[in-house]
Amino acid sequence: MTIYDIAKLAGVSYATVSRVINNREGVKPETRKKVQKILDENDFLPNKFARGLVTSSMKIIGINVIDVRNIHHIETAFHIEQEFSKYGYTCIICGCGHENEKQEEYIRVMAERQVDGQVLIGSGFQNKITKSCIKKYFNDKPVIIANGYLDLPNVYSVVLDEEKAVKEAVIRLYEKGHHNIAFFNNYDITESSKLKEKGFVEGIIAVGIEHNEKRIIHVKSDLKSAEDQTEKLLNEQPEITAIIYSEDIMAAGGIRSCHNLNIKIPDDLSIIGFNNSIYSDITYPRLSSIDNKTTEMGEVCTKTLYSLLNGENMDKVYRLEPVLVEKETTK
Repeated sequence: MTIYDIAKLAGVSYATVSRVINNREGVKPETRKKVQKILDENDFLPNKFARGLVTSSMKIIGINVIDVRNIHHIETAFHIEQEFSKYGYTCIICGCGHENEKQEEYIRVMAERQVDGQVLIGSGFQNKITKSCIKKYFNDKPVIIANGYLDLPNVYSVVLDEEKAVKEAVIRLYEKGHHNIAFFNNYDITESSKLKEKGFVEGIIAVGIEHNEKRIIHVKSDLKSAEDQTEKLLNEQPEITAIIYSEDIMAAGGIRSCHNLNIKIPDDLSIIGFNNSIYSDITYPRLSSIDNKTTEMGEVCTKTLYSLLNGENMDKVYRLEPVLVEKETTK
């Protein structure tokens, strides 16, 4: 059923039905009530695409996530969707992975869907292919990158100082008496993982610990891989007294390996994760973790994009400071 059919049933003009649908003035109360009753009885859904052509807004936000399995990424997307729904927007959430071809495809798809703006979640979007795709397909609308940066006029960034956070975690462990510290990082190298590793190296140099390659272990970011490789590390280097993991899920695997080896946490070994996710509260003991401000990230991304959509000027880069939340795995 079309808007013309509704107008015929109500005995009014097409323009009157349009005013009722868009809640505009110029319609008598009794006429508005009559038209609305017919709309409801026929479960009429207005053509949002047609409305968008008139208003220059589809009221749709595109959210592209590097990894929908990543709790930090999907929670950020959740907060953005929740906030934009309050403004009357619908969000389309896609998981495109680390492959450049997929990233290009989904940025193009969002452009074809006429979304009003895009949020890219994950430092994996900080690459030449994504930059080229935005210039090609989406250069006339605002784009926000959560924890990434691209030098384009329509791209705005909300970044975490992960380098500083890991460096400070190393210093904190050293102050607690730990002089043999190891670092587990994801072997899928992203801008985020590079910064975390750089922070670790800066931290051990700052406190005077000898830097060698054996202190840094690259593993798949999952429970089993981290468990196996932590067990291997502690068998080969029993002098290690503290480990920092670049993801909470990896730290959870490290805790399991300690149970397997009868290593007491935190008496024999201290452990720090990253993200302060739900994993940090369901491990035993509860995991000390660097809080990457998931809620604030979502709020700032939403505020920045919504302000841009309303013609306001915003800073190109907004910085958040992660902080170490100490629970039960650090002594």
